[in-house]
Amino acid sequence: MHPEWQRICNEFLQATSYAVGDLEEGWAAKYDFDKRPPTYMRYDDAVVRIPLGPRELPPSPDLWELMQNRRSRRNFLCEPMTLNELNILLWGTQGITADMGDYQIRATPSAGALYPIETYLLVNNVEGLEKGLYHLDVEEWCLEGLKLEDVSETAYALTENQEMTRRAAVNFVWTAVVNRTRHKYRERAYRYIWWDAGHVAQNLHIAANGLGLGVSTIGHWFDKEMNEYLGIDGQEHLSVLMASVGKVEGKDWLHDRRPR
Repeated sequence: MHPEWQRICNEFLQATSYAVGDLEEGWAAKYDFDKRPPTYMRYDDAVVRIPLGPRELPPSPDLWELMQNRRSRRNFLCEPMTLNELNILLWGTQGITADMGDYQIRATPSAGALYPIETYLLVNNVEGLEKGLYHLDVEEWCLEGLKLEDVSETAYALTENQEMTRRAAVNFVWTAVVNRTRHKYRERAYRYIWWDAGHVAQNLHIAANGLGLGVSTIGHWFDKEMNEYLGIDGQEHLSVLMASVGKVEGKDWLHDRRPR
């Protein structure tokens, strides 16, 4: 822990705060979409590319019932998730839902429709996928295999031995490409990327609960080592949030809540 963490945090809040008179009137409206950083990311050297295609959507529970019964569940079984279930989760968190011409809208909100959040997957147990590290190509709607290897112990070690990450069917790792948002919103971007990540994570909870899957967000991981494993620099492109998803028995919430 940094010995001056509280001072640094307070300075961050001050540096990213607004007060009346701080900003030129209408400055954000002058943003030129044509000069924005690239919205989409692709690994041309991916080991494999897995097209996801259309989703087969099962009947969904009542929205209000789903919100009432939503819980974090992580007592995962060894049963695999289906590729269709993963496709639904990815669409619910990052799927393009409308084309506005010079930009696209997704299933989750984003400040300025800039979408700085990227999705990486540590796949342990999904039908039709080899174990490994994958990246979601949102524009082409496919999974890019970056490292095809057993990642269960990697996930376990990078989250300081959280058992659910070793047992999960898949661990989501969300990252932020900072300049996508900073190019327009400057210092405020360092708040917006966290809010964007929260929207994505909440949609994962809703979609996973709707499918009867267990899901739990993770806030504790080793940032430096995770960024290195993903091959990102940790400053301009950094890990911002994680979540584990997998099959559960579907019994009482307290039974499915934690590994036993």
